[in-house]
Amino acid sequence: MIDIQNLRLQLPDGFESRAGRIGRLLGDALAQYPVAQSARIDQLRVGPLTLKEGASDRQIARQIAQSIHRQIPGEG
Repeated sequence: MIDIQNLRLQLPDGFESRAGRIGRLLGDALAQYPVAQSARIDQLRVGPLTLKEGASDRQIARQIAQSIHRQIPGEG
């Protein structure tokens, strides 16, 4: 299980109205990744990521989740 206490998404200009939905979908996307061991990570920085033009909120959330999962000790 991944437990995120605080999340700050910084999205490109024009994505302001999509941030809330992307954040919720990010939680769903992270739930799809099993975690082998417990770890405490005080801060994790993702990005910048290159987003495909026209990417859906779900695709963006999945891409962010993949990047987060790769940085978890023992998972990447």
